[in-house]
Amino acid sequence: MGLFSRKEKQTARVLPPPPPSATRDDLDVARRVVQDFLVVVGNDASMRRTALAVSRAGGGPADLETAMRNIHETGETGIDRPWQWLAAVCREARSAGDAALIAAIALFVNIWDTQLRDKVGLADTTDMMLAPPPTEVAQEVYSVAVLALPDHAVNQQVVGNVSGSVRIGDVRMKCAIDVLGAGYAISPEVKAAAQRILDR
Repeated sequence: MGLFSRKEKQTARVLPPPPPSATRDDLDVARRVVQDFLVVVGNDASMRRTALAVSRAGGGPADLETAMRNIHETGETGIDRPWQWLAAVCREARSAGDAALIAAIALFVNIWDTQLRDKVGLADTTDMMLAPPPTEVAQEVYSVAVLALPDHAVNQQVVGNVSGSVRIGDVRMKCAIDVLGAGYAISPEVKAAAQRILDR
């Protein structure tokens, strides 16, 4: 009877934290960590270091052990939290009229979404504590970029590095292409704005 009467110790599961929000203070933090990444694109070691800084700024897990503990306690690793934070920052930047930051975040998301998605493995994720962005984050950031990046700023530089320079117009066009071509469920307003950018 003793064996059958033992009760296994159960760990109480807690709800995962709510999605992050952003304030005006977050805009400067995001600008710094995102720009730090963008200027080193092409340098693997520097990209890893600056990606980790983005993860930490956005509330990502400190390490793999923390991510595993998060799964045990809440059912989520927390690895997507930096992306949710960037989406929140993008919304706040739109409210603040900060086109430069919207463009930088959109470019950062696009690099991870289209160039790194198939290259980042588990070891890379563990190293940077950052995985490619969830679809809903990419969709939201591209939509904000399409709606909020103004015509008069298309020649403004977003970043310049050894690979060349990227202008706001380049980012806006890439986001328009991707938001229309990726099969996202987008609003009529976003669809119309993207089509106007591409002159369709």
